[in-house]
Amino acid sequence: MKYQSPALWTPEDIEFTGIPDFLEQTPEDITEFRSVEASRRNQIRLSETLGEKTGWGSKWLDEIQSEPTGVLWRKAFISAAKIIESNGILILHGNRGPGKTRMAAELAVYQKNSRYRTAKRLFMEIFATYAPESTNTELAIMDELGRADLLIIDEIQERKNSGAEDQILVHLIDARYASNRPTILIGNMTKPELSKSLGPSIVSRLHENGAAIDCDWPSFRTQSST
Repeated sequence: MKYQSPALWTPEDIEFTGIPDFLEQTPEDITEFRSVEASRRNQIRLSETLGEKTGWGSKWLDEIQSEPTGVLWRKAFISAAKIIESNGILILHGNRGPGKTRMAAELAVYQKNSRYRTAKRLFMEIFATYAPESTNTELAIMDELGRADLLIIDEIQERKNSGAEDQILVHLIDARYASNRPTILIGNMTKPELSKSLGPSIVSRLHENGAAIDCDWPSFRTQSST
């Protein structure tokens, strides 16, 4: 049986309603209706959570169709989900390849809408608004990312750690913290490197309502190539 995220609808979840009584309602009709309706709802959910407007690449729509593997990954996912449910700050860190972004994508499907950015992309978008010919504004970008049900900022190790970037990141995380919206930060870094890179303000928020998960199990990419 093909894997499907538990966040998505199954035919069994669909109540058989809205069909006029005078139409024939055979078991086959009901089964088909439920299947079609589940598919329709899932297309909407995936569009809202991982679709093009969210910033997620199309790769991740395919990625979540494959079942996650590894006991340690699944255990970490359960812990991560609890943090997101409590509207906390989640940091996924460690070496490349253990499925950190895959985990964030799976978590995103549970939300009404998400926004995904790499750190480099986030700051490029912000700084592009400073150009005289720009029709976008820093405020508009910050408001969009601040209102998302879940915000994921990936590859935070690519930050330049400049004063301007630090201010933007702290402001965005503080805004989401104040409005009880969860945030995921992902980086190929050790815990000490994270603390130094993110600074005391974000680390303080993390200690108050959040956690850092060290994804230290073997790389899925290495496993798949052997």
